[in-house]
Amino acid sequence: MTAQNERGPYYLSLKREIIYSGSGLVGTVGAFFLHERIPSITASEAKQPNLTGFDKMGLGYNSSTAKNLSDQTLFTALGLPVLLLAGKESRRDISTIGFLYIETMLINQGITDLVKVAALRPRPYIFEENFPSTQILNSNDRSSFFSGHTSSTATASFFVARVFADYYPQSKLKPYVWGMAAALPALTGYLRIRAGRHYPSDVLVGYLVGGAVGYLVPTLHKIQPKRKNLSIAPGMGGLYLNYDF
Repeated sequence: MTAQNERGPYYLSLKREIIYSGSGLVGTVGAFFLHERIPSITASEAKQPNLTGFDKMGLGYNSSTAKNLSDQTLFTALGLPVLLLAGKESRRDISTIGFLYIETMLINQGITDLVKVAALRPRPYIFEENFPSTQILNSNDRSSFFSGHTSSTATASFFVARVFADYYPQSKLKPYVWGMAAALPALTGYLRIRAGRHYPSDVLVGYLVGGAVGYLVPTLHKIQPKRKNLSIAPGMGGLYLNYDF
């Protein structure tokens, strides 16, 4: 028996979900412990990365208003899957969609956190003239590449757009849903630049990675896995393990 909601387009497989979710969890937890081992330095010891003309456009900003607005756009994106409850077809398959959403966000978080630890790129605001040279920098001050706000927003918005398109392929709302999916992370990325938290390349890569994860994870779950005795099946109130004798 394969793990598929009888009404929905997605298949769940115990082996596949362990691999996908496990990789995201390992990446996230591993990056957390690596972050804890990053030594603190002063702002004067931070070396400004070699910037292209493209990234130089990210210098000179440090807006607290833009930072707060970027938090709001992120939280808005994270709540978008709730809108899928408005549709009958997606609402009755919400346990599967919810599981896939958590899995998708976990994968993106793992990738984002590991890259940040590997890159250790100082944020643009560190190089502002009024930033104290004696200021101690923690790991977050050196987490510019790539933008987690942008990647998370893109993951959530593209996931919702992909799921909506799969459940309602004939809907006239599809262009607007895809437009929202493209615009919301772009706005978030712009605000992160204005906040002095990221260079343009940080938000561009975050947009591409997050969008790819949000689109591909549900798409890959449309592929029916090989038949296995042990499977995951959605049901009323949650997900259940099934074993066929």
